[in-house]
Amino acid sequence: SQLTAHSSQLTAHSSQLTFCTLYDIANGHLTKEVGLIPYGMHTFKGYDSLIATYNLDDYISLKYLPGLRMAFIPKISKNWIIDSCIWLARNARRIDVLNIYFPVFKTFLHAFIYRLLNPRGKIYLKFDGFYRRRGRGAFWKRPLYRWLVHYSDCVSTELEENAHILSKDWQRKIVWVPNPAAPNEIQPFRPFSERSNTIFYAGRVEREKGTHILLEAFAKIAAQIPDWTLKLAGTITEQDIADKFIADYPELKERVIFAGNISDRKELAEMYRNAKVFAFPSRHESFGIALTEAMTQGCFAVTTNIPASKSLTDNFRYALGSEVDDVDGLAKNLLYVCTHESEIETLALEGMNATRERLDLRKCCDVIAEGVNMLC
Repeated sequence: SQLTAHSSQLTAHSSQLTFCTLYDIANGHLTKEVGLIPYGMHTFKGYDSLIATYNLDDYISLKYLPGLRMAFIPKISKNWIIDSCIWLARNARRIDVLNIYFPVFKTFLHAFIYRLLNPRGKIYLKFDGFYRRRGRGAFWKRPLYRWLVHYSDCVSTELEENAHILSKDWQRKIVWVPNPAAPNEIQPFRPFSERSNTIFYAGRVEREKGTHILLEAFAKIAAQIPDWTLKLAGTITEQDIADKFIADYPELKERVIFAGNISDRKELAEMYRNAKVFAFPSRHESFGIALTEAMTQGCFAVTTNIPASKSLTDNFRYALGSEVDDVDGLAKNLLYVCTHESEIETLALEGMNATRERLDLRKCCDVIAEGVNMLC
């Protein structure tokens, strides 16, 4: 079984260095960076990799990550910070590289316990794509965060343009490690002639994600593209958005499909590969995993002008962007791409290749391994 580390005591393979991601996760995290990075460190760098977490889910996506193990942290107090610290204190000496996330208080505690009990061990601290300024947070926490960043062996940020700024701000080297693409989901480019006339959206249906703007934009141009549909995959967290749209535009009920949450990765990948256009109307994102997934599967992206989109599309070389909450601008871009198929197909193929190169898991692991200066 892949679930070989169930107890509070971590049993590592003696011939391998151990890479441990300490993060409280559900199954959906496994196919994101939290699962892919330890998997990549095992596959490409030879580590015995595991994720230490509460047992919260079925973790069926482990089948896509052969060799990655789970260590289930006992719920002694039922408080994640307390229980994870107890587990780490018991297992710190068995971990060669500890992977933790974000400069926050619980992460400081993890790093402090680990450094105290395993001074020879290495710490890899991963920032997200938001700009995390030096000294943020309550006054008494600022020196703790500065200690955390400076005493981590490798610190990374998800957006390339943030690396230099953060390095200067935190006064230490911060490297660029994007959220990688899942290797098992890489497939040959599917020509647009084999795809449907679908604008696809993947994410929560809510205002923060700009879903209401996308629906209004589609309604504006629907009569001009009568053979196109809009499909939305994701949990509807604000039901009134869907209800209002159906009430306002009953004639579009058959052309706007609310598919709900898609937990099966193969099914989701097929949805990307069946669509020609991917809509990404978010107001802000730390990275934009859905956008990278869509581009990796060869969709042409229509996005908002947020930093994550700008970075991931090479300054909109492989996408069209509009201002946040701009219904008319988004509608104009959607109309253009839906009526210029040959042009966007060429760009979608170029964007797919560039995205796969940029988000290559092996390259991400090369940077991490160099940063912690510990190779198997």
